[in-house]
Amino acid sequence: MINSINHSYYNNSKGNNKTEDKEKNKEIKNEHKRKEIRNTREIRKNNSQINIDNKKVNEDNKENININVNKENTIIITRRESLIKKEIKENEKKDIIEKKENKDNNEYKEIFDAKKEEKDIKEEKVKDKDKEKEEEKEKEKEEEKEKEKDKESHKDNNNVNNKENKDNNTTSGENKTRKYIDTDKEIKVKYFDTSKVNNVQIPKDYLNTIYYNLLIEEEKGINPMPDYTYLTRQNEINEKMRSILIDWLIDVHFKFGFTDETLFMTISIIDRYLSISQITRANFQLLGITALMIACKHEEIDLPKIDDFIYITDNAYVKSEVIKMEFDVLSKLNFAFLYPSPIKFFEYLSFHFNFEKKHHMMGKYLMETFLLDVKNAKYKPSIISCACTYIVMKFFKMKNYQESYNKKFYNLDTNNEKYSEHNIKECAKDICLYVDNINKTNYKACVKKYSKPEQEKVAIIIMNN
Repeated sequence: MINSINHSYYNNSKGNNKTEDKEKNKEIKNEHKRKEIRNTREIRKNNSQINIDNKKVNEDNKENININVNKENTIIITRRESLIKKEIKENEKKDIIEKKENKDNNEYKEIFDAKKEEKDIKEEKVKDKDKEKEEEKEKEKEEEKEKEKDKESHKDNNNVNNKENKDNNTTSGENKTRKYIDTDKEIKVKYFDTSKVNNVQIPKDYLNTIYYNLLIEEEKGINPMPDYTYLTRQNEINEKMRSILIDWLIDVHFKFGFTDETLFMTISIIDRYLSISQITRANFQLLGITALMIACKHEEIDLPKIDDFIYITDNAYVKSEVIKMEFDVLSKLNFAFLYPSPIKFFEYLSFHFNFEKKHHMMGKYLMETFLLDVKNAKYKPSIISCACTYIVMKFFKMKNYQESYNKKFYNLDTNNEKYSEHNIKECAKDICLYVDNINKTNYKACVKKYSKPEQEKVAIIIMNN
């Protein structure tokens, strides 16, 4: 009986143990599943963090990444970082190599382009030389024809002058032989009254002589004379380019502090050279500095070096080019540069009419501004100086303004129809028109120069009236 009870108890206990074991196994399995779920969640979190960090690395290239992950994940991250750094270094090396190759290619291109430009320049020079030779031949033919015409006209004029000289011995008032004189005693017509001159620096005994000889030099002329229509025969330059060059030369002349005569001689050289010779656009500024250099050699005591003239062109030319252009100008103009300028006549006229400083400065402003206009070559220097004197006297309402176009100041031959009151007023109109319209242009060198107190601000006075 007891055994049966024990046996039944044993069986029951055994059954209970099995059920307990099953439950334990279930719990263990559930715990494993939970652990796996947790692990997968953690792995997913870690993977998402790794992806985010990798994006940051690709965008910022070199950011420090501090992620608290498991050992296995950290190893993977470090490997990825090392690979990224290697790729960055390789890309940088590639960029450096490409930059070097691009530089080399650019240098080769520049060298190749420079050689091309040199070839083109040489070809253009050859073409220009051929054109110049042809033009020189044509000009020589034209000059020969003109000389023949001049000879015939001179013969006719001489016959006419001989008749007039017989009839007008008393009315002419000047030396018919037109020879240079040494003293005022030889002059029949007195230009200036020197009796009241007390300034020791003024050569009162020779004022009339000097003015008379200036008029003779003007009448004789200089070969070749400037022709104001020469721009119609130029192929590459025009009136605007001439004005730009002369405006720049006026500015350079003022900054160097050269004399007034240097500026007028420079413009005279340019106009005379262009009247008989063609020039390219590239060498136009070269002609300007060469003419300025030649004028400085005539007028200045302390003149700049050739390198200084090249420097003001921003090193656009070489020393040999300047010397070559100087030789060309000297040979074509026959080394003849001494010709009376308007400023010389105006100095004596301003002395005669007792001009104050502002009157004198206004006359200089008018003459220098008129240099920008190609019509400046149309009139003789004495005409321009008398016209500027006339404008100044009219502007300041001087009573004796009519005396400014007295024939004795600008004419050696009283019967010559070219020089008359009408001629003076025509020149004065051209000057006034150009000066009035100067503000509408970009030529500001004269305006700036004569707007300063040292020049009595005459440019401002004219603009305000």
